[in-house]
Amino acid sequence: MNLQQLRYVLAVAETRSFTRAAETLFVVQSALSQQVRKLEDELGVSVFNRTTRSVSLTPAGEALLPLVRQVIAGVDQIAIDAQALRGMVTGRLSVGMMEIPSESLDVAALMATFHARYPDVTVTLRSGGSDLLVQATRDRNLDAAIVGSNDARSGDQLIFEHLFTESLVAVLPQEHRLAARPSVSLRELAELPFIDFPPGYGLRRETDRGFADVRRRVAFEVTRVDEVIHFVCQQLGVALLPESVARSRAEVNATLVLLPVRGADLRREVHLVAPPSRLRSAATHAFIQCVHEHIGIT
Repeated sequence: MNLQQLRYVLAVAETRSFTRAAETLFVVQSALSQQVRKLEDELGVSVFNRTTRSVSLTPAGEALLPLVRQVIAGVDQIAIDAQALRGMVTGRLSVGMMEIPSESLDVAALMATFHARYPDVTVTLRSGGSDLLVQATRDRNLDAAIVGSNDARSGDQLIFEHLFTESLVAVLPQEHRLAARPSVSLRELAELPFIDFPPGYGLRRETDRGFADVRRRVAFEVTRVDEVIHFVCQQLGVALLPESVARSRAEVNATLVLLPVRGADLRREVHLVAPPSRLRSAATHAFIQCVHEHIGIT
């Protein structure tokens, strides 16, 4: 039995899925499944009921899960307390970063500042949809994450700190019939095919929210901004992007046109997500301080 196996069990129990647990932990599903099975063999009990459609805890799993949580929390706390006793910022830091970072947040510059101050910290940077990153932080597979989500709710497990807000703008090809207008309405956009991010991305949630009362068709789902831009340039549809991101692409691509959207409050709120202060490592505290300085929070 090892700590990694216990973390795998906890992730499967909380997501009720081997696939989602593997995604949250950023591991291959087959490796996770194998380790969970090895732990069950060692314990001599089945922790999970497995079917082709669902995963659930067995009675033995229900009984063991509180102990698994306690062990993981205790080990994590040992590492946090040891760093505090040393008075040094060392070790590892795992940070989640939304797939579509704002131009207001220069990730490379932020990391350069952090590394210059704390060269003994090894940083792992993960990217993904906001829902995935929030869950990974809740499961303590990430120390902190920067996400684009308007559904931020602080609680016992996580603290959401608002960093900044930015508007969304429509992105169209220069040849589009609406491109010469000063602005565009939601209903006009709804008549066009959309290029958007998959469900689970904060930006997709905000776009869906904006079109809650207006039916639209998402023709293509992609996971990278560059793909969105390429599809728009190929006249496959239109998109909504954060204004800073869209302007940075339009500055180097004259075939793009950016239009404000009339009669709609389309925006993205960017949050820093982390465990409560008492559960943060010294490296996490130091990283959060760098984030504050980077965007001017005092």
